[in-house]
Amino acid sequence: MPNLPILWDARTLKDHAQAATERAQDAQAEQAEQDWNSAEIYAERIVSDLRKRFAICPLPACRRARGCRGNPTICLPPSASKAAEASIEDIYLQIQQQRRAAAWRRRRVDVLVPVIRKLPRGR
Repeated sequence: MPNLPILWDARTLKDHAQAATERAQDAQAEQAEQDWNSAEIYAERIVSDLRKRFAICPLPACRRARGCRGNPTICLPPSASKAAEASIEDIYLQIQQQRRAAAWRRRRVDVLVPVIRKLPRGR
């Protein structure tokens, strides 16, 4: 069988596939960073809730919910934030396991999206 001429632009197809791969890797890196931030917030909230800091928190949402809703947790002293660092990796692992299970079931995963909460005006 004779060699047939190539009727498509192989370089363009290869470049397009490589660009798609790079976009996917960038999106995955951004998602991993957001998940790590979410894990930090969850860990700080757990420490805050264990110490019942919501009762003296300046955020009304924390006092109403009787649990930490702050992001960042402004009621925690810096030394308490260091106590949360030990559990961040475990929480990050749980988030990734939830993502894998949701992808397997073809569902969205419900992960905390880091949003800065502000103090009410007048404080």
